Amino acid sequence: MASGSFEAIDSLARAFPLEIVADLIGFSGHGKDNMLRWGQAAMQVIGPLNQRTQESFPIAGELYGWCSSVTGDDLTPGSIGRGIFDAESRGDIPEGSAGHIIHQYLGAGVDTTIASIGNIVALFGRHPEQLQLVRENPELVPAAFAEVLRYWAPLHIWGRTATRDVEIDGVTVPAGAQLGILLGAGNRDARHYENPDVFDVTRNPVDHLSFGYGPHGCAGQGLAKLEGHAIVSALARQVKSITITDEVRVPSNMTRSIDKLHVAKVVAA
Repeated sequence: MASGSFEAIDSLARAFPLEIVADLIGFSGHGKDNMLRWGQAAMQVIGPLNQRTQESFPIAGELYGWCSSVTGDDLTPGSIGRGIFDAESRGDIPEGSAGHIIHQYLGAGVDTTIASIGNIVALFGRHPEQLQLVRENPELVPAAFAEVLRYWAPLHIWGRTATRDVEIDGVTVPAGAQLGILLGAGNRDARHYENPDVFDVTRNPVDHLSFGYGPHGCAGQGLAKLEGHAIVSALARQVKSITITDEVRVPSNMTRSIDKLHVAKVVAA
């Protein structure tokens, strides 16, 4: 049975995480209405001082201003966001930190998750045999999402500062040097992954670098995995195959994401 076509980014990749984050944090009204543009701008301004960065500064400033003025009463009772403000009131976290935590949820957790979900649809459209493997073996869902993150890292670069002299592949990086960590390149390192340019849902690359590593690991990766697993699982249960057109990408300072992805046909399971 075949169903109609749809646009996968607006209808799924953007809609799903925005609703999830809005409900969890307790956003409504002005905050919820601006989550997407604020989240995108917050990622752009981390990059080099180019035109995209300059255009995003005023929008990122809106996010910072809103997070600086938001109170627990502005967030839905029972939400995680309200709980963060309650923790501040009890003294469990430093005074004035609740708004900064809310800022991190919005600034770091929206655009990257949108990128990952769009990549799931695009990769299973390109590799129907891999979707079939997950259909036949539902226990592969976590491994499949890890492989999506390895194969197409949602963040292509992140910055670090060397705290001491360190040798990397025979080159000494001096203390204080600024480094660009190319996460996608690390995920394709042939010294670590066999056939790294092959998309293989049986690989189970639990040590991929797309969430960072160690003390710099993504604080929201638990939620991102729940969202990713839900999408992969739903596709495997309900879809036999999907036919996509070529994805349209828009350059970004930090994320590698799809802006438009037309699904021409879905064959239901």
